[in-house]
Amino acid sequence: MLWSALGALAGSAQMSGCADSAPPDAPQTFGFQIALERIEAPIIVPGSRLRVVGAGYLEGGAWAGRVVGTLGGVTVDRVIQVERRADDLLDLLWAAEAFGDLPEGTFVGRIDLAARYGDATGQSSTAVQFEVRAGLEPFLSRAAPGAFPQTAWALEGDALLVGDEGATTLALQGTFTNDATGERRDIALNDIPVLANDPRGIDRTLGMVVIAPAWFGIEPGRFEGLGTLSNAGRGWRRDAPPASVVFDLLLPTVEQVSPSGASRGQRVTIQGQGFLGGSEGTTILRIEGTFAPLGAAPLPLAGGALELAPAWRAGDALELTMRADYDFDCQSDDLGAVPGRLEGTVTPIIERDGVKVEGVSAPLTFDVLPSRQVVYLKFLPAFTDSLRLFGLRNLSADVQRRILEVLQRDYTGVNIEFRALEPSDFVDFGILEFGGPDPNGQNLFGLDNTPDLDRCNERLADNLAGRNADGAGYGGIFVESFLQLSPSSGSDNPLASAAFDEVFGPVIRTPATPEDLLGPRADVVRRAVVSLGNLIGSTASHEIGHSLGLPVYPGCGEYHTAAAPAQLMDCGADRPFEERVELNATPPGAFGPDDMAYLRRILPL
Repeated sequence: MLWSALGALAGSAQMSGCADSAPPDAPQTFGFQIALERIEAPIIVPGSRLRVVGAGYLEGGAWAGRVVGTLGGVTVDRVIQVERRADDLLDLLWAAEAFGDLPEGTFVGRIDLAARYGDATGQSSTAVQFEVRAGLEPFLSRAAPGAFPQTAWALEGDALLVGDEGATTLALQGTFTNDATGERRDIALNDIPVLANDPRGIDRTLGMVVIAPAWFGIEPGRFEGLGTLSNAGRGWRRDAPPASVVFDLLLPTVEQVSPSGASRGQRVTIQGQGFLGGSEGTTILRIEGTFAPLGAAPLPLAGGALELAPAWRAGDALELTMRADYDFDCQSDDLGAVPGRLEGTVTPIIERDGVKVEGVSAPLTFDVLPSRQVVYLKFLPAFTDSLRLFGLRNLSADVQRRILEVLQRDYTGVNIEFRALEPSDFVDFGILEFGGPDPNGQNLFGLDNTPDLDRCNERLADNLAGRNADGAGYGGIFVESFLQLSPSSGSDNPLASAAFDEVFGPVIRTPATPEDLLGPRADVVRRAVVSLGNLIGSTASHEIGHSLGLPVYPGCGEYHTAAAPAQLMDCGADRPFEERVELNATPPGAFGPDDMAYLRRILPL
């Protein structure tokens, strides 16, 4: 049996199809299917990974492998380490420690594979043949004719090393001639790392070198000379014969701006070549052309050009996020504050050690979209756990859906988006956590703990969670605090209502299940779900309103409006239970006319 032969797993559980070989006291096991279709390994050295293609390689299994066959006249029967990569991909490690003593030659034999998931086991085997070498001599056939500072430069050849096999390096020797000045410099560079473009080790013909600005400078020019590849593994080294290398160091260039339109706070990626960043220099983008606000004629950019300082990600990627500073009337000249179309050219400009190089200009058409506030609704495990106190723990997803419906209803006509997953397309987004008990120990329903009222919503990345502002408490929505609204809770909260026990009492006494939504308790359970969603959702709308700069006209203290019927931004004591829960056709709280006008002005659709 494969497992016992490998000694990889304890016990003597039988494999599928091998029941007769199990000892009488072996535990009952269950078979399942794994398929081993082929091994991708044309030539390997100690440290190589053999890529296994097949099926049934599920996550969470324990894997074992074995190679059996002949190599250079030597019989081979050894354990090989297995690493899962995907449901249809495994890696087998031809480690130097396990196979370094074997000779070179052609391995002919089979690979056995076994997996265990709990009590279920499965195995497969396939015939294989591949070449084993003690070392590989690299070969350089071609270098890309153009290169850019701090950017990957492509090489073509053969026998490049990857992963644990060792390292491939490049030596360059020759001259570099500056295009502008004609100055010639001798170049002698050694031990330049060559990274394989295929980390699997299947294709050893493509590699890349990142051109350090210190080697040639950042001004355009031409290198002419020789390139020598070397491979070094554990205890071995192979050098290739020198090959002629000629390439031009080129001006930085912008190739693509994605997306072609974005809102303030959204992630914009600039792809190209030759961008400097980190400790190697800086890159700015100069935009020349016109800007046409929505519904208006295009106007030349103020000062003739706009210069932006994007974040550097790599030599071929920059990242830009539009942000704006507003005056009291929510006016700003910053890019992103006013929707419209930007048309003209974009030019990358790089600088290092006082040397500035202007790159190639590229055409640009970019739409500045209206400001959009994205809010990440982060439901903590404590939220779901605390729903047990309302008898609704098993219906957490339904309560969350109702919360989202309430938020979307309350902010109808406002350019705000609520997401259950953390955004990747926006750099600046709000965060609202939904938890269980109030960490502040004050039984608060919710707390916006951002530093101050953010007039004009200048800050798109307000975090209404954790401890963010000096002296403020822990922010978020705290579901357990709503239990105060039950007269039977023993609290002295003036908002406590007998209607609380009427709505939630039946499910608190007999916790609800998903099946109840289709059974005789459907109306009772659905009413409790919707009521709790309304209660939590309207509180979330209120706290998010604070982070957007509400109220417009304070009246109940500095942060709330003067009392009026069904107003979301009223003080808590002015919002009765029936309004919060929308019981018996009681109208839900909504933003007052002034507050809604403000929201639609700063976040227009």
